[in-house]
Amino acid sequence: MSSIKDEFLDAGLDITFTCPSCGDVIEAEVQDTCFDWTNDSPSDGISSVITDIGCPHCEREYGVEVVAKPGEKEVNVLRHPHIEVRFRDNTFDGDDYDAFLAESTPEDAYEVYRQSMAEIDGIDTSAPMSIDARRAMLKMLFLQYVVILEAYLSDKLINIITDNNNKLKALIGSVESLRDFTPKLIDIAKDPDFVQKTAVAYLQRFSFHRLTDVAKFYHAVLKINIYGEDRNVTEMGDIIQKRHHLVHRNGRDNEGKMIEIKLLDVSRVRKLVSEMVERIQSAQSTRMPPSKPWGRGEW
Repeated sequence: MSSIKDEFLDAGLDITFTCPSCGDVIEAEVQDTCFDWTNDSPSDGISSVITDIGCPHCEREYGVEVVAKPGEKEVNVLRHPHIEVRFRDNTFDGDDYDAFLAESTPEDAYEVYRQSMAEIDGIDTSAPMSIDARRAMLKMLFLQYVVILEAYLSDKLINIITDNNNKLKALIGSVESLRDFTPKLIDIAKDPDFVQKTAVAYLQRFSFHRLTDVAKFYHAVLKINIYGEDRNVTEMGDIIQKRHHLVHRNGRDNEGKMIEIKLLDVSRVRKLVSEMVERIQSAQSTRMPPSKPWGRGEW
C-alpha cells in the first residue's frame, strides 16, 4: 500500500450502533480497510477486517467487520445481522481511488457486455448440486446480471459523451450538479478537455444501480426510455431492491425475511437486462450522428 493509504487507514472508521443486550448506544473507532483496485478480478480486491469492541454499559463484547467492496463499504456486527451500524462511507476519500479513475478508460461497452453475458450463460444451472449450493449459485447469477447491466450503462454513457460534443452538452444540461458547476477560469485555460473530464469523473463515481436517475441521463443523451414500457420501471425497481438486500443484508429484506431467488427470477432479470442494452444500442445507432470530441474553442 502507498503511504497515503496507510495514513488513511490508520485514522480508523467511526461507527455507532445500539447494543442488542442493554440498549445503550455504542460509539467506537474500528480498524478500517480499502478495496484493492489493482486486482484483475473484483472479487479478489474485496478486503475485510474485524475489530472486537465492548459495550461501555453492560461490557458485552462484539466483533465488528468492515468490508470494502468496489465502490462501497459495509459494516456488520458479527452474529447480529439485523443491527444497523451507522458510519460515513469513506470509499472515495483520499487520492488512491482518484488515481485509479484517472487511469481507467472504459473499453467498448457493448463488446464487454457480450463477453460477460457469454461467460455467465456458460454456467450449467441444471448441474447436480446441493440445495444450499443451488441457492447460492442463483443468488450470484442474479447479482451478476445486475452488475453486468451497471457496467454497461456506465461505460456506454462515458463512451457516448467522450465521442460526441452534443451528447456531452446534453448530459451536462440534465445533471444539476454538472450544469451549475463553477470552475476556475485558470482550470479551463490549462486543460481544453476540462469539461469532458469533469463529466466523466462524475459518471465514474455515480452508482449506476440508481436506475431512475440513469434513465434521465439516457433520455437526455439519446432521447430514449431505457425501460421500454412503464411496467418495466416497477419490475426493475424490485430487482434493484433485491440487489440491495443481497449485497447489504446477506439476502434478508427489511423485516429480516430471507429472499429466495429462483431460476425463473434469474431468467427474468437476464431478459430485462438484455432488452435494455439492445434498446440503447439501437437508439445509439439510429440517432447519433458523428461529432468531433470536445476541444478548444467549443465554449
